[in-house]
Amino acid sequence: MNKKQILVIILVIVIITAGVIQFMYGEKGYSSRNNGEERLGEAVYVDNITGGQVITDGTGSAQNTGENGGAETANDYFTQARMEREAIRSRRKEELKELTSGNVSEEVSARAQQEYLDLIKRAEIEATIESLIKQRGIEDVVVIFGSTGTVDLVVKAESLSQSETAQISDIVMRHAGVEMKDIHIKNMK
Repeated sequence: MNKKQILVIILVIVIITAGVIQFMYGEKGYSSRNNGEERLGEAVYVDNITGGQVITDGTGSAQNTGENGGAETANDYFTQARMEREAIRSRRKEELKELTSGNVSEEVSARAQQEYLDLIKRAEIEATIESLIKQRGIEDVVVIFGSTGTVDLVVKAESLSQSETAQISDIVMRHAGVEMKDIHIKNMK
């Protein structure tokens, strides 16, 4: 196979993986509609256990639509987010291992190995950032690296002061190597 064919195969695998993930997780609750009302420009975090949503807007305020008032929903969200992140990462690692051990060119194998190392490095950075933020007195946090170079953080806190936001942003900038404009912090209680 030539390089173009291998690249097309890799792209097809990525598209299929994205479709499977969308199918698995896109069926329930990932819409910004709440009781028929569309909420544009707001992040929606879904609790897969109770079906409740926590909707946060740009001001840092949050609205919980779950059945149990929010405390259990927040705990479930953080646990579920970590589990989903790890499951996706594990599937990707398996795909990359198959590429490195399969009958592919050295170039494709080298790229797959590099991406595998990048996944491991990203996991270490996420764990470091989460640990350092928790040391600052934040009860829980989930760090999510976006595919476009952004870093999203969901912080378990009623609200965040400017000082706390600055400390969190500083930690992320130092360890993830991103600019302030690429950091997005949401609070959730």
